[in-house]
Formats: sequence, structure tokens, C-alpha cells
Amino acid sequence: MQLLNNTDTRYKGVKGWLLLLCVCLTILDPLSAFITLIAVTNETKPYFDQQPGLFRLMLIGGLCSTCLIVFSIYTGISLWKIVPNAVTTVKRYFICAFLYSLFSIFLPAIVGLSEGTSHEVVKTSSVNNVIVMVYLSIWYLYLIRSRRVKATYGESRERRAEG
Repeated sequence: MQLLNNTDTRYKGVKGWLLLLCVCLTILDPLSAFITLIAVTNETKPYFDQQPGLFRLMLIGGLCSTCLIVFSIYTGISLWKIVPNAVTTVKRYFICAFLYSLFSIFLPAIVGLSEGTSHEVVKTSSVNNVIVMVYLSIWYLYLIRSRRVKATYGESRERRAEG
């Protein structure tokens, strides 16, 4: 039993990959999403009059991205501060972000972009969306398999909170 406690102590704390995840969720991912949102909005703004669907696409995408940015920062801080149920909150964030990435593939058609413009937007954004979904899946797998996460947040407490 002493060996198990030593292992838990050795892995306990926000260090290593877990620290990188906290930095990504709190700083890097939100900053990247914000910069991308600004850049894409500035690039597409001149075409809003010609393509009303483009404005709707940017509005809906911008609102969803902003919500995900706030959620990401909240989950990163929760994880970093070792708040109860932080792992469950981060898993929920990953699921929401994954579903938004999947939904955004179909969003151009939903908002009424012309077929040609919709095809161009989907073609350029689909690769990015797939990369984001893989990125989120890898971090999700890390959360459920990491000894550090289990030692720091307590596996049994998180499972009870999810159930």
C-alpha cells in the first residue's frame, strides 16, 4: 500500500503535460481562436454586402467561438487551481468544442451561402476542423489515462461527479 501512495505523491500536482494542457486551455487556444476570429472577420467583411449568408456565418461562428474561448479559459483555470470537478468540466469543454468543430463543417450550408462560396469555405475549413477534432481527442484521451490527472484530482471523486 505504501508503494501506491508514493506513486500518487510522485505524480501529484500540475506539472508536465498537465501544465501544458492548462497553458493551452487558459492562454494559447483562446489567443489563437481570438486572432483567427479577428483575421477571418477582417478578410470576409468586404463581402458581407454581396453574400448575406457570409455575415450570418461569421456572426454565428463568432458567437460560438467567443463562448468556447470563455469556456476554455474557465476550464483551464479550474484545472490549474485544482478545483473540484475540474476534469469533468474540461471533458465537457472538449465535447462542446468537438461538436462545434463538427457542426461548423455544415454551417455554411445552414446559413444560406451560395453553393460555390459554401463549397470554398467548407473546403478550406474542413481540414482545420478535422485537425481541431484530433487535437481535442488526444487531450481527452490524456485526461482519462493520465496517472498525474488521477493522482492530482482523484479518480474516484471525478467518477462520482460524472455519474
